[in-house]
Amino acid sequence: MERMPLAELIESELSAAIFGSDKEAIKRISILLSEKIEKIEEVELEQEETKSDLKVLIELVKQGFEEVNRRFEDINRRFEDVNKRFEDMNSRFEDMNKRFDMMFKFMSIGFTIITILIVVFKFIH
Repeated sequence: MERMPLAELIESELSAAIFGSDKEAIKRISILLSEKIEKIEEVELEQEETKSDLKVLIELVKQGFEEVNRRFEDINRRFEDVNKRFEDMNSRFEDMNKRFDMMFKFMSIGFTIITILIVVFKFIH
């Protein structure tokens, strides 16, 4: 058979079958149509398989993102724990700094009092 567009081929075969009572034309038409139907069914089957594969891939990607999110949440919790530890240490250092400042003030007051007493005793004697 000569390569023609499908519509023209079917038209010529139908006219040969109807007007010329060509039984071979009827066979050729049925073969053409059945081949095209089979190809359409194959394409539809491939599309369904592709859709199924895409759904599986999408689900896997979602699971991957959920796993990554869980990891980030774990890391975030760890950083929060570390931040709490640093805050605790910072408050301890602030407490120590307050104690040191208080001790330094008392020592300064004490040395000032001792110095004043020494000066007063020197003037008295």
